[in-house]
Amino acid sequence: MIRCAIIYGKESDQHHILMEEAEKFFDTVLAVPMECLRVVYNGDGVQLMYKTTDLTEFDCVFLRVFGDEMLFGENIPEILETEGVYTQVDVDSLTIASNKFYMIKVMEDGNLPVPSTSYTLSTQETQRAAEELGYPVIIKIISGYGGKGVMKADEKSDLTPIIDTLTLFEQDICLQEYIENPGEDIRMIVVGDKTFTYKRIGGKDEFRSNISQGGKREKYEPSEGMKEAAVQAAKLCGFDFCGIDIIESENSNFYIGEINFSPGIADLEDIIGENVPEILMEHMYSNALKNKTLD
Repeated sequence: MIRCAIIYGKESDQHHILMEEAEKFFDTVLAVPMECLRVVYNGDGVQLMYKTTDLTEFDCVFLRVFGDEMLFGENIPEILETEGVYTQVDVDSLTIASNKFYMIKVMEDGNLPVPSTSYTLSTQETQRAAEELGYPVIIKIISGYGGKGVMKADEKSDLTPIIDTLTLFEQDICLQEYIENPGEDIRMIVVGDKTFTYKRIGGKDEFRSNISQGGKREKYEPSEGMKEAAVQAAKLCGFDFCGIDIIESENSNFYIGEINFSPGIADLEDIIGENVPEILMEHMYSNALKNKTLD
């Protein structure tokens, strides 16, 4: 009997899709709200408890969490790995995913194409970094997601009030060079060594292309170089499943902007031509079964 638990956060509105697909493969599928979890250390080791159920006794656990939940979630992959439970992330993956600068550093260290990026703590250094990058410049909150906390400054007069506001709310600041493009990017969903791709186009007068910010999807055929870079980025950051955001410049160069730990998976079949949630859950099942066999 192969059992799967799907842990979902407060902002998850798509975990039910994964539940339906998981039921095609797993004998038992359990939905677990993140806020109802507790980690217990006792004489028997460590337990990941949901009510009276210990998730470390499952074969597979899928994590779908967002934002501040990642701080608690960072403990979970290590617990699962220690207890021999398969999940779609490595021990350090959530730490990487929750820090946009660290994420860029990991990919740059792996010789992947990324935008020039600076991490600053003070207004003075942020202004200096912006001058070095050149305007316009992209400002990102270190732990933002879904296009939230992403801003654009066309000149210094735009940048200063943004910095002041972020400093007031004690937000660390990540500055990134602006890659000239027509307000669109490429979303590649990585499942193991497979990629599934579409283009995201921003709404009117919107430089962000996130679907949650009013963008729309279009079919797109990526180059082999993009596919290889996306899979390598996922592996470098320890993800067996993730969304990779790629920016293509006007001269056809491409850059990996960031990795999304919990990408949208709904309503993709018409664009991609395949049932990505089903493929994902089959992949999870295969790895859980392999893991169980090795035990």
